[in-house]
Amino acid sequence: MDKKFKKLTKSRGLTIPRDMAAHLDLDAGTAVDLTASGDGKLIISRHVNTCRFCGGSEKVKQFGDIYCCPLCATKLYQEVTADE
Repeated sequence: MDKKFKKLTKSRGLTIPRDMAAHLDLDAGTAVDLTASGDGKLIISRHVNTCRFCGGSEKVKQFGDIYCCPLCATKLYQEVTADE
């Protein structure tokens, strides 16, 4: 894929060119993560839900506004019910 030049909008927004978005299978409304690297690059990647506690991404489920993996959910349950 070729490199492209884009300017930020007044509100610092950025539009991903249609051909690049299609190549990466990014449709309107697709959640993405933005990561600033130490060498001045902005990395855009498809969002993956991760556990709030361990950072893992396997079998993560949402509870309210928190994402949690089964292992951390079990540990949390044991911690909460330990004094009962």
